[in-house]
Amino acid sequence: MKSKLHHKIFFWFFLISVIYTANISCAKTNDVQPIENNIDTTSTTIANDTVYINSTTSGFILNEVLYDPPSGLAGDANNDGTRDPNQDEFVEFINNSSSCIDISGCKIYDRSNLTSGIPNHQFPNNTFVNPNQPVIVFGGGTAVGQFGGGLVFISSNVVMNLNNGSSNSAGDLMTFTDSLGNILIEFDIDPLSNSPDESYTRSPDITGDFVQHNSVNPGTLFSPGTKTDGSNF
Repeated sequence: MKSKLHHKIFFWFFLISVIYTANISCAKTNDVQPIENNIDTTSTTIANDTVYINSTTSGFILNEVLYDPPSGLAGDANNDGTRDPNQDEFVEFINNSSSCIDISGCKIYDRSNLTSGIPNHQFPNNTFVNPNQPVIVFGGGTAVGQFGGGLVFISSNVVMNLNNGSSNSAGDLMTFTDSLGNILIEFDIDPLSNSPDESYTRSPDITGDFVQHNSVNPGTLFSPGTKTDGSNF
């Protein structure tokens, strides 16, 4: 009887150990997030399915761009208490896949910096994005808040500096590349409004075309890290 009981205890201990070790969290990125209270605690069982982003990766979507922050405190998108025309600019991406996506070393450029080869922002090592998790990059300043539980960054090299579009002069082009410089996402500002005083966002979120934010949710001018209605992804 003791022998059988011993075997049963060992079997259940082994089974529980297997179940526990299978529930691995997607790689932590709190060591590279500038916001201390914004810690990625999403639990997933697909850590072994982490993929490094490339031209064949589906599901990493540019969802919102603010290149013309509204005047006054209404334009304080990074929520640091000060409206700045460059620092409050932002771009928002979302991982709309079932895999954890590695964007370490990926770069963001405006038109002039793409020409010079100097990125406005480069994501640090060990930047992993969980499924349904947003990534927000502000032009500068200090980002204050949770922003939908997203990974939040401040432009690492220079401010975002996305020029407004105009019928008389060229606007700007936001380019997102992998670590080797392969272009994965582009956002052309030139044909858009010169002074929208709000962001351009997809409607519906993730799948729709880009429209001005206020036309989707009247009274709101941007929504970094959340859907246009303020709910989490």
